[in-house]
Amino acid sequence: MQIVNNIDTNHFNELKELVKDADELHIISPFLMESFDDIFAEVIVPSEIKRIVLFTTLKDNDPELFKKANSLHSFSTWCVSQAIAFRIHIDNKLHGKIYIACRNSNPLRGIITSANFTDRGLNHNHEWGVQIDDPAALKKVINDITRVSSHALTHKELEDIIIKIDSYFRNTGIPKALKIDLEVGSFIKHKSLVKNSDLSYFIKPVGHSKEPFSTSRKLSSDIEKLHFAKRPSSVNIGDIIICYAVGTAKLLGYFEVVSDPYIWDNASRWSWEVQAKNLYPKYSETWTTFENTISSIQATYDSNLPVTYVGGKTLGALQFGADKVRLSEEFGKHVINIIEGSI
Repeated sequence: MQIVNNIDTNHFNELKELVKDADELHIISPFLMESFDDIFAEVIVPSEIKRIVLFTTLKDNDPELFKKANSLHSFSTWCVSQAIAFRIHIDNKLHGKIYIACRNSNPLRGIITSANFTDRGLNHNHEWGVQIDDPAALKKVINDITRVSSHALTHKELEDIIIKIDSYFRNTGIPKALKIDLEVGSFIKHKSLVKNSDLSYFIKPVGHSKEPFSTSRKLSSDIEKLHFAKRPSSVNIGDIIICYAVGTAKLLGYFEVVSDPYIWDNASRWSWEVQAKNLYPKYSETWTTFENTISSIQATYDSNLPVTYVGGKTLGALQFGADKVRLSEEFGKHVINIIEGSI
């Protein structure tokens, strides 16, 4: 038995170790990250995983249904794009979080933990779990959860669920979380630890494979409208988005989000939009003259440090069609320093 936590290491790195020599992964978690692109590019692509079985919740009248629809859509489309077989089961009494790696349908090892399959759960929250290597015990876990959960969702059922959820929230709007004006933090004396800001840093492509961003174009020196394939619910006002050109892979500048996400065109593949203010327009005006590419900004960064928020060491998710990747704060600031230091 081995203790797993997010203090000495993190669950993200332990997952990469978990799937070594495995061809199947069971993910048992009530809460899920909205985009699987980044973590799967880091964990699944380098492995031999050919099948993923997901157990989660999908509760009626739950305000979290919109995020869950994004999760299920991201999970299923990613698996299809990588020719990975998958099943999705629903258990609305699920509270446990368990990750089990198998080979030839036989469990190899697993992690039983407090950490949900979310960015925060796998990398940032203070979570603890245990890794066990008891095939019989893990087989019983799989049998138990399979017995009490639903039948696997068919492709049609999954599609109908996502369409119904998207349609509802498109008509009613996304509910805001309840907030009250009550602070008690002043009574709490925190230990001196590394403190991250509430600001999130993202990198996103502009253009696409069929229509790369032309070298004759440039982004607005004031307010730019940035588009996403699905609602970027993790993107908030004040966050920073670093843009790069599809085709040349050169940086186009960095922007501050100044609006909540909204649908600008239901018929478009990139139907969601945010408005963002250019924070260094003189770079964007002459972006073609600099050799700052996706590859070069990673090459000039400490290879031992994570570049993504979830703890990944590469931006591989962008190669699999991700419309954005959330960066670690340190790497985000590193890229901004490169942009500002170029002029």
